[in-house]
Amino acid sequence: MAYGTKNPLDPQNRNAVTGKVRLQRAIALTAILGLAAVPVAANDQLRQFLISRRCVSCDLSGMVLAEANLEDADLTGANLAGANLRQARLPRAQMTQTDLREANLSQAIISQADLSGSDLAGANLRGATLTGSRLVEVNATAINLENAEARETNWSGSDLSDSRLDGVSLAQAGLAQANLSRATLTNGRLYRANLIGARLDGADFTGADLRETLIRDAFVDGADFTDADLYGANLVRTDLGTAHFCNTRMADGEINNDDCADTAP
Repeated sequence: MAYGTKNPLDPQNRNAVTGKVRLQRAIALTAILGLAAVPVAANDQLRQFLISRRCVSCDLSGMVLAEANLEDADLTGANLAGANLRQARLPRAQMTQTDLREANLSQAIISQADLSGSDLAGANLRGATLTGSRLVEVNATAINLENAEARETNWSGSDLSDSRLDGVSLAQAGLAQANLSRATLTNGRLYRANLIGARLDGADFTGADLRETLIRDAFVDGADFTDADLYGANLVRTDLGTAHFCNTRMADGEINNDDCADTAP
């Protein structure tokens, strides 16, 4: 090899080349994502994030990251309010105490991630995959979780009031002490979910699968269980007095039509 020529196999040179390639890819991606109008400081922060996938307590609010591969990213305490993360890949991401208000996470892959303590108010997670993720004590008021895959997720102590969860899969999910007041869960799949001590007042469970679900010590005032399946559910110390039942299979397998007259034309 000629004197003064850099050896491409040298680890130091190899790392430099790799870093340069990553930077070029990050810059190209920011251009593709239409970030020309974003302030330079914000652009720099985004480029660094796309290279390192680490953005602790940074500000990426309103950024377009649709379809981005952010696997194993660390976004602890970051501001992603209003960000576009549609179809983004975020498996195993660390997103605790993250601001995701009004963010677009539709069809995103967020499995095995930790979003505990985050603010998801008004976020769009329609069709998202959250299997096995931890969402303990999150503010998820008025979110859209329609047709999302959220099996074995942990929402303990979270606020999902006034949210749209039609067609969601929450099988074996942990929702103990969660607030689902006035949420719509029509045709939702909550098989063996844990709803112990949850607030379900005014929730719509029309056509929902609630078989073997733990609804012990829950609040169900005005909840609608029309066409729902409660076979094998644990309803100990839950007052069903004001709940609505029509063509509902109860825990013992009996069909409850007590309130069908209320919905007759």
